[in-house]
Amino acid sequence: MTGHVFLKRYKVLRLLDEGGMSKVYLAVQLDQPREVAVKVLKDALVGQPKLREHFRREIFILSRFQHPHAVTFYDADGEGKPPLLVMEYLRGTDLLHLLERNKRLTPERAGRLLGQMCSVLQATHDQDIVHRDLKPSNFMIVHPDTPHEQVKLMDFGLAKMSSMLYISPEELINLSHPTASGTPEYISPEQVCGNDVDRRSDLYSLGIVLFEMLTGRRPFENKSGRQLLLAHSDEAPPSFAAVGAAGLVPPAIEAVVQSCLAKRPEHRPQSAEELAHRYEEALGKKILPATRPSACGVARPSGVARPSEGVRPSGVSRSLEDRLRSVSVMNGHADRHAIVQSLTASMPESMAMLKLKGFVHDLGGEIVESVPGLIRVRLGGAEKQSSGLFSWLGGRNSAPAGRAAETIVLELHMEKCDPARSSQLSITMKLTSPAGVFSADGRARCERIGRDLQAYLIGC
Repeated sequence: MTGHVFLKRYKVLRLLDEGGMSKVYLAVQLDQPREVAVKVLKDALVGQPKLREHFRREIFILSRFQHPHAVTFYDADGEGKPPLLVMEYLRGTDLLHLLERNKRLTPERAGRLLGQMCSVLQATHDQDIVHRDLKPSNFMIVHPDTPHEQVKLMDFGLAKMSSMLYISPEELINLSHPTASGTPEYISPEQVCGNDVDRRSDLYSLGIVLFEMLTGRRPFENKSGRQLLLAHSDEAPPSFAAVGAAGLVPPAIEAVVQSCLAKRPEHRPQSAEELAHRYEEALGKKILPATRPSACGVARPSGVARPSEGVRPSGVSRSLEDRLRSVSVMNGHADRHAIVQSLTASMPESMAMLKLKGFVHDLGGEIVESVPGLIRVRLGGAEKQSSGLFSWLGGRNSAPAGRAAETIVLELHMEKCDPARSSQLSITMKLTSPAGVFSADGRARCERIGRDLQAYLIGC
């Protein structure tokens, strides 16, 4: 691979690292004098939709987020063979290897790292991003084992935008294999139970990391996979004394760590900033950066697929209806004849997503796009008989016998009305025709789709 050029401008110098799913190469950018890291999905795994989805998700998040303590995104090709991601080249070691060398860290050193972790985590949460896979190997430490250690958060492949609902294309195609999230050693109780997760889930995982930094081991070890998940869900974490760290950490600091590991999210610190302040008070020293850096979106580099203009990556301030009205063209045709229906569902996010997956799956159309906040499906072609709720698609209420159904493009725009109230979900359905105008049969079909969406979500 040495000498290979990705995307016509990143020339590989050498292999940096190799994991179970991907390889990371050091490359030089030909049109700028800088070194970059190119993360590439292994050839043998390119055909696995779930792993490709992790790449697409990481591209979507990283291309819209920038912070001094997060790896910087440069470029990507999520649809390539293989898909790849170009990031800043970080000279250092990850926290996993740092802990292997040092065994455990002093409360002061752990606090310096924690302050930077909380800074970037607060920024991600402020942008409605929940990482969902915090663990030592996802924290790179630049200038390790020096007074100038700097944290860089990596790997947003499992991240979600909490104000926007997201169903991966793989989940829409194969409902019998739901996509799991999180690493068993660091997973939160709500992830184990399949419940809705928010920023406090990240704080549980960060609490596991902090426990490990201070004691040299995780709270739950030497267990099978199932036992490990049950421990996170039901078992109280051990004291520091019980894992051989008696007298090494002040009780006030241990109390902060244990608060992160509370089984119920409301019993944990409610933000990364609150966690940092609690640790500062227990340590008696400041750990947060003197000035809080702000996260911001970054300009989309060339070669990165542009998401739907109707989707805002974070901080939704306009209503869905306003957003839809701002989209004036679709597939080259004016959409003034679009059929738009909106509704609010009051149910747990996990249940709403299950119902939406069933709705899209039963339609049996072609998935054109699936990004946070938006699913776009193309319906049409030869009809086939269905025995489920949407049996009308292939029956007498659909296209006349012997005639292909009129093509319809369905968009589902989904978001939380208020990120603080995860059970209030706003869903807007937009139906358009590539021809610009619906026939009478097509319009009747659209109206029926709208009624059945409401039936799916409210059980009527």
